[in-house]
Amino acid sequence: MNSVIPLFLSFAVYDKTDKGDKPMGSAMFNIANVLAAKGNTKGKHAKGGGTIFVKIQKYEEKGTLRLQLKGIELKSTEGLGLGILTRPNPFFEIHKRSISGSNWDLVHRSAPVKNTLDPVFSEAVIDLGTLCRGKLDLPLFIRIFAHDKKGKHEDMGGFETSVNGLVAAKNFSSTQDINQADLASAFTLRIGKNKKEMGQVVVLRADLIGMETVARSQDPAPSEPPKQDPAPSEPPKQDPAPTIAAAPIVPEVAVAYTPPAPAPAPHSPQPPTAYYAPQPTAAYSPQPTAAYYAPQPTTTYSPQPPAGPPSYTPPPSDGAPFVPPGVAAANAHQHYTPPPPPPTFEAYIEGGCLFNLAVAIDFSASNGDPRQMGNLHYASSWGDDKNEYERALHDVGSVLAKHDTEQRHPFWGFSGKFQGQIRQSFQCGPNAEVQGIDGIQSAYRSMFTSRSGMSMSEPTTITDVIKTAAHYAKKKSVSSCIDGCIQFLSQFLH
Repeated sequence: MNSVIPLFLSFAVYDKTDKGDKPMGSAMFNIANVLAAKGNTKGKHAKGGGTIFVKIQKYEEKGTLRLQLKGIELKSTEGLGLGILTRPNPFFEIHKRSISGSNWDLVHRSAPVKNTLDPVFSEAVIDLGTLCRGKLDLPLFIRIFAHDKKGKHEDMGGFETSVNGLVAAKNFSSTQDINQADLASAFTLRIGKNKKEMGQVVVLRADLIGMETVARSQDPAPSEPPKQDPAPSEPPKQDPAPTIAAAPIVPEVAVAYTPPAPAPAPHSPQPPTAYYAPQPTAAYSPQPTAAYYAPQPTTTYSPQPPAGPPSYTPPPSDGAPFVPPGVAAANAHQHYTPPPPPPTFEAYIEGGCLFNLAVAIDFSASNGDPRQMGNLHYASSWGDDKNEYERALHDVGSVLAKHDTEQRHPFWGFSGKFQGQIRQSFQCGPNAEVQGIDGIQSAYRSMFTSRSGMSMSEPTTITDVIKTAAHYAKKKSVSSCIDGCIQFLSQFLH
């Protein structure tokens, strides 16, 4: 079994000058530690001063956005407020809404445009996976700053939009004069609590590359469903077939019909035909319609279905009408909404979920005698070499334990025998919880000493351990909730 080698990344910050790049600080981060931190964000003091923050999130390739913006009559607080004495060097930043929704994350910063209040920013190519995780309606915030050499950039206002909003606001053609852009769909820059207007921003270009199909799927044309509605007219075309078979026309074709034992009619002087003879009042008056028409649809039509009579399907409890299969099949793609994908481990971490690592070990006899080399629980007499279970505990546990803020882990075993009785869920070690991975390793080795009183047994059953873990998690959740309420009330009273 190969050991898991922690992945480290080193980050360095430089000051770009005319004389070259001047180092300002650096820091090295353990990826597991960053993923275990709240919001997948962790800061470290940099060598050289300051703090470097690193945020990790899952990358998915979603295409690119080619974006070009133009500022119009921007306002600046430098000089006399309108850039009369000095003109700013504006640049813009794009921030996306974080997964938790509590803050904004910087994803793009443009190069500054020198000495102007009507900047035409250079075209930017931005990865959509980084910009909005492929969600074209994810909120974005675009803010313009006046660049300052000392890093104290002046806020010139901003606006909130999305990728779809930028694409919809594009109204400039390459054949137009760049100074003749239409302001009808321009964004207004606002700043402060009073939302003071600070100018406008026009979208000169906002093209999606490699994202056409996604854009169409998120903006379906409202006219598409009616175009596919003719499908419901097809079942009525097929329904007349059984109706014709059950119509009274079928009995009329059977000319050989003979009424049951017709009595001779002595007072029928002139019968028109031999077939019409059974129609005198005495023979026809009892049930003319029922004797001729009512029984025939049942006897004539019932043998026709090739697969036997259809099974009866009761109506749905919600009272919804029956939809013919042809209609349902034709319109299935219009109404079907796929279920959301199950949350990933990263999603739980990013959402702020609290983790507690619990460990259970299989002590069934099928693992072999721990005193014999080659078996999974074999413990070297030297005490330095780890067996297969100890390696798994270290390699997997050290990664998962990074997400456990308390570093106190319940440690159980199953399929062990104590005083002749098989236990499928029992505590390993003298304490209900152990401290860190080293505590797990120590408690594991203590189970093979004479003091533990355990012997390996059969059968292997993990059900009881799962129930124990569920009970522990529920108890832990209630305890955390009570502690939180007590802490809140204490702060409130003080």
